[in-house]
Amino acid sequence: MSIFLLDDEVPIEAVRWLYFRRSGGVSTWKPFCGYDSIRLETAYRERYNGSTDPVFDKITVRGEMFEVDMESCQCIPIYWFGKKRSVHSRRKTWCSTRVVRAVWFQKINWLPLDTKLSEVIEYEHRTYAIPKLKGVTGKSHKPVHKYQSNNYEIKWMPDGTIYLVTKSAEPFGKVRLHGGLSSVPISRGFNRPAETSDRPPPITHVCFVVHGIGQQLASIRHECAKIRKTCQKVAEKLYPKLSETGQRLEFIPVNWRSSLSLNSKTLDNVTIAQLRPLRDYINQSFVDILYYTSPVYRHDIMQSL
Repeated sequence: MSIFLLDDEVPIEAVRWLYFRRSGGVSTWKPFCGYDSIRLETAYRERYNGSTDPVFDKITVRGEMFEVDMESCQCIPIYWFGKKRSVHSRRKTWCSTRVVRAVWFQKINWLPLDTKLSEVIEYEHRTYAIPKLKGVTGKSHKPVHKYQSNNYEIKWMPDGTIYLVTKSAEPFGKVRLHGGLSSVPISRGFNRPAETSDRPPPITHVCFVVHGIGQQLASIRHECAKIRKTCQKVAEKLYPKLSETGQRLEFIPVNWRSSLSLNSKTLDNVTIAQLRPLRDYINQSFVDILYYTSPVYRHDIMQSL
């Protein structure tokens, strides 16, 4: 039985905050590091316990590259635009994304239950299950408490094990279940308690990645992410003890082209419907060369940069 299963309120370190991530066609929730999760949960409790201090409206997370808006529950990049990388991209790894505060998790892969379902389970647990679990004497294999809805049933066993019985993947939010699971053990609290030491080193070196032509077609964020990942692999291989020095090199994309309209409306008006993809490709790449060499747009480009 969990050490805090019978507590009225889940400890801060047992609650885990996560952000939504879609990569390779798979949707999932990725947990914040322990340090970020503790700060988010502390801000959440102070906010909903009557504190109106504006300092808690936004919390920096993910190595100080993003911030969470506590009002809208959105994780927003600080140094670049939060929209999709490009019209051709389906990946949103470095874009604005939703965040969730999770108390109840399914134990198969420790992903959070749907928020509304978690609220129902937490209410049933505090109101009915805790008093019954405290009064358990002897051994029994019958549930001490049940809660049943149209699509699922929750069972609290005498040993503290809790099961979610369902025929649908709906209570699991965006998670796709495999194998026709019908009975899933769930947990009150994450499997790894959050710790303030669980955080990346502070940024000690900054590298600005500036794009050239073709930003409208691709994205500097994507290329910057690849540079970041490649450098991390090289550093881990050649300098395995670098992380112990407490230093970190961060790459920040400089996207100055997207904020410039230039004469894009004129190009759209004169672009005929035939061979539209090819003409759009030319407009979004090679035409940039004409912009960069033109004294008419040079001032706008320098101001944006």
